[in-house]
Amino acid sequence: MHSFTKFIYISILFIAFSEMGFAQSSFNDLVDPTQVIERDIRLDSLVMRHTRVNKLKDGFDGFRVQLFSGSGTEARLQANNLRAEFMTIYPDVPAYLVYQAPNFKVRVGDFRTELEAIHLQRELAYQYPGGFVSRDLVKFPKLAIENEQDDAEPELPIDDWVPEK
Repeated sequence: MHSFTKFIYISILFIAFSEMGFAQSSFNDLVDPTQVIERDIRLDSLVMRHTRVNKLKDGFDGFRVQLFSGSGTEARLQANNLRAEFMTIYPDVPAYLVYQAPNFKVRVGDFRTELEAIHLQRELAYQYPGGFVSRDLVKFPKLAIENEQDDAEPELPIDDWVPEK
C-alpha cells in the first residue's frame, strides 16, 4: 500500500512539472505572422458607426433613483421644488429634472450598478418613500484631473510684469 501512495505522489509531481515546461512557450512561438485574416469591409463600417453613435451619447447605461413623477399643470413646479429641496439636503448627489411626455420626473444619482442605486434609495426611503430605482443614461464620472482643475485657483494675467535687469 505504501508503494502505491508513493507512485501517486510521483505521478502528481511529474504532471505538475511537465505543465510548467509547456507554460514557458511565448506568444510569438504560437502565432504564425504570415497568416492573413480577411474580413468583410462592412464590419469596419459597423465598428465605425458604433463608435460614432457612442460618442454622440453623453453617458452610458446605468441607474438612478426616481423620487417624483407627475403630470398636469402643477407637475413642473412640484418637480422643480422637490429637486431644489433635494439639492440643498444632498449637494454631492446630482439631481435631474427629466421630461418624458406627459410626465415630469426627478431622478437623482449617477450609478453604474443597480446595487449602488438601491443603497441610495434605501438611504432616502424615510424622506422620499415613493422612490425607486430606474434605468437611465447616466453621465460619465469626472476624472481626477478634471476635479483638480476645478479646485485650482484661476491664474490672473500679469500685465505689469517687467523683466529683471
